[in-house]
Amino acid sequence: GLPVVATGVGGLSEVVQPGETGWLVPPGDPAALAEALSRLLADEAERRTFGSAGRARVLERFSMAAMVQRHEEVFLRLLKGKLR
Repeated sequence: GLPVVATGVGGLSEVVQPGETGWLVPPGDPAALAEALSRLLADEAERRTFGSAGRARVLERFSMAAMVQRHEEVFLRLLKGKLR
């Protein structure tokens, strides 16, 4: 339930939605990192909104049940393609 400021590398862009759940900054850009952190520190409403939205996104897309369901969908599509 916390807002996120991270670099836009790896799979973080799947979890962190800029302006919705937090901020992504370019790797190796300390000025951008400092700016994003300062912005969050200065805006309590934004912190709360991002934190709530981030928690909801993780529960919806990355919970165990959601991950199992998506894996099952992939396996079923693969099986259907192989059985034809």
